[in-house]
Parts: sequence; C-alpha cells; structure tokens
Amino acid sequence: MTRVAVIGNTIRNIGAACAADFTLAGHEVRYAVFPEEAGQLSALRAGGGFDVQVAADALISGRNGKAVPHAICDGFENALTGAEVVVLDIPAPTLERQFEAILPWLDREVVVHVQSFGYWSAVRLATLARTRGRPDILVCEASIPTHTASLSGNILTEVLRRRGVEIATVPGGRGGEALHRLRTLFPDLIAAPSALQTSLESMNLMVHPAMALLGVGLAEWHGNKGEQIRFYRDCNVPSAGLLSEAMDRERGHVCGAYGVRHRLLPTAIDHYYGTHGAGVHEAVLNCAAYQSFGPIAANTWRDWEAVDVPYGIVPLVLLADQAGVDAPLHRALANILGTVLGIDPWHYGPSLEAMNLVGSPAEVSARYAGG
Repeated sequence: MTRVAVIGNTIRNIGAACAADFTLAGHEVRYAVFPEEAGQLSALRAGGGFDVQVAADALISGRNGKAVPHAICDGFENALTGAEVVVLDIPAPTLERQFEAILPWLDREVVVHVQSFGYWSAVRLATLARTRGRPDILVCEASIPTHTASLSGNILTEVLRRRGVEIATVPGGRGGEALHRLRTLFPDLIAAPSALQTSLESMNLMVHPAMALLGVGLAEWHGNKGEQIRFYRDCNVPSAGLLSEAMDRERGHVCGAYGVRHRLLPTAIDHYYGTHGAGVHEAVLNCAAYQSFGPIAANTWRDWEAVDVPYGIVPLVLLADQAGVDAPLHRALANILGTVLGIDPWHYGPSLEAMNLVGSPAEVSARYAGG
C-alpha cells in the first residue's frame, strides 16, 4: 500500500479518476483540489466518495463501485504530509503558481508526478523546486496522462486508461527510483530517457494544431449557430493529416538534434490506443477512443491551442533555433494561431532560460539525461 496524495482535478478529471482508481486498489489516498475547484468536494462528500460506473477492466484496480478515499482534504497540509507520492492534475498555464502553493507541505525526497500532456512539466517544476531550495523533490512527467474520465457530481464514467505510458524524471538519472514508487500505483509505466523526449512527444502538441488550424472555419460556423462539433471527426480532414505529417517530420529534425527518439504520430496513436493507419488522418479516423468522444463546444479548440501553442509549439521552435534546425511549419502555426487567439505566443509561456534549456544540444541533452 502506498500513501499517495492526489492534488487537483481539471476538466479532463485526471485527478478524480486517479484518486478513485488508487482507492479501489487499496492505497491510502488523500485527495485535495485547488481553491478554484473546491466546489467539486461538496458533491464528493455528499455522495460518500466516488461512484465509479465503468467496466472494472478499464481501471488499474480491476474494480468499480464505491471508492472512498482515506481523506478528502480542504487544505494541502493534511493531504501532503507523509505522502510518498504526489500526483498532480494542474493545467500547464498555472503549473508553477499552483506548485508554489503546495511546495511548503511536500516531504523531503517525495516523488511528484505531473499527470499532463508533457508541456515541459518536470523541467519547469524541477527548475522551480531547485530555485526554492528543494532539489530533493523528484519530479516526473509523461507525454500523456494515464487516466481521463467524465465526472458528474461524484459519479465517474467514461474512464479512459492508457497503457504503456512513459515517464521521465528531472534529473533523468533518477528514473529507476521514481518507477520503484510509481509502479505501485501505475504497474505498466515505462521509463523514458529524458524529459526532452516526453515533452517533444506531447500528444496534444502532435495531434491538435493542424486539425485546429484547418478546422477554424467549420468550428466558427457551427459556433455561430450555437452548435457543437465532434473535433476528432469533423476536423480530421485529409489535409490536416498531411499537415500533421509534415510537422511530424519537422519535429523529427529537432528530436534528432537533441538526441532523443522520434516516434511518428501514427505509431504513438497505435501505442496508446491500439489502432492503425497509413498516415495521421487514417490513424485518428480508425482510433476508437478519439472517435468515441462526444460533441464539445465549437470554440473548445481555442482553449486547447491557447495551451498547445505557447507551451508546446513555441518551445519546440526555440529549441530548433538554438540547434540551428529549421522549423518553418511550427513557427508559422505559432504566428497564425497566436494571431487568431489574440496572444503573443513568443512571450506568453515560459522561456528556455526559465526552463534551464539554454545551451548547445549536447549540453541540454546531457543536463536532462543524467544527474
């Protein structure tokens, strides 16, 4: 049994799904959310815990039904004190601010795993922890979260669990230590060699931008009529697939410059979802998980790209510039989508300096591969 604190629960309900699954697996789970999410706790308390209404084999625990965490906490101190592992569900734009809020309560040598889409989470938080005098904290990230779900009140449905997720630590040389603890919760985690790999393989970075760009007109047409869209059906047109593949090749040059694996997007989709396709368009079209997602607000792409562009695309372009590699398609998408979103993407997210990513490719690769 592992004493685990699950902190935060964003729109994809990663935190709630993990807290429920860990509880059903017999771990000591302490669950807390950030002040802006606090309204979720009243329904959870009123319902006596999570009511998990999915097939048991969708979960690591292999169980469903009522999941009653050891503690549902209003503050962070009770949730975090004594935790061996902390699992965070925090949006990329507020990552540093919300981590600062929990930092005083983190035990020494604790493992902190950010359940996100690899927006340089471990790089950013390890850098912050070090500047705050806490280099002992071992921060992990993944390219994609293991869990997502739907949550209504205290009822969890539509849990999606991805298997074979790779995690990277900062520093990279402590991956074995992190897996030793995390595999009690996530038995099929795999070690990645560095956070450079997990962040350059962020699934949202690879999947969303081309479809969003070429789907803007369709999305706005439906949005103006108050209608919803099914993003992975309506925006997954063949031209978006071709653009994604060209961007994928461009990303490969950046991966090569920094000495990390370049796994093509169709291969990544197949790895996580067990699908197939001759290219990106077919891979998304044939992916049962993507095609099962229901209608969403037509302007949801704006929320997604407000994160993907400054936290995914821009760092890739800056790393390419630093390595002397061309990334014209990613640069163009950053500029075009930034204009449409009304943001300056080049000054919106963290800089390479803030993430300790400045240096020659060999220096940066060595910095995050070991230590």
